[in-house]
Amino acid sequence: MKVDIKQKINESLEQNEFLIELQYSHENSNLQHFIEYINNYELIYNNKFIVTDDEFSLLEIKFEDIIMFYSDKKYNYCKTKNGKYRIKSKLYELENMNADFIRISKSCVVNIRHVEKFDISETGKVIIKLDDSTDETVSRRKTRDIMRYLDDRRI
Repeated sequence: MKVDIKQKINESLEQNEFLIELQYSHENSNLQHFIEYINNYELIYNNKFIVTDDEFSLLEIKFEDIIMFYSDKKYNYCKTKNGKYRIKSKLYELENMNADFIRISKSCVVNIRHVEKFDISETGKVIIKLDDSTDETVSRRKTRDIMRYLDDRRI
């Protein structure tokens, strides 16, 4: 896919406002991916995330309200204090959306701002206690990353 970007200053737009006009010869799947990418950029820039509730309504959730993302069977979910919501994004995409999100296992990404404490057993198993009274276990493969993360932030 070839993208040609032309920039032009428009004084009628607000400071953090952009106007994007797409011109294309025919619609294809790459175009839809590109439009989704632009829409996702806007949400990330504004620290918001779109989720689906049980009635399949779309909701905007702020990053700071997200406790964790997790996989259950074939779907991915976002957990907040208000409930759990189904999401379309892949976990590997989510862990790079914000510096507060950290991958702790193949099926879980937690928001570090919702971690109350880290429990480390004598055997080296790490359990994360979240502020919604749930516990998540750090996988053996991610233990080194978590320990490095904690060591970097030690006072």
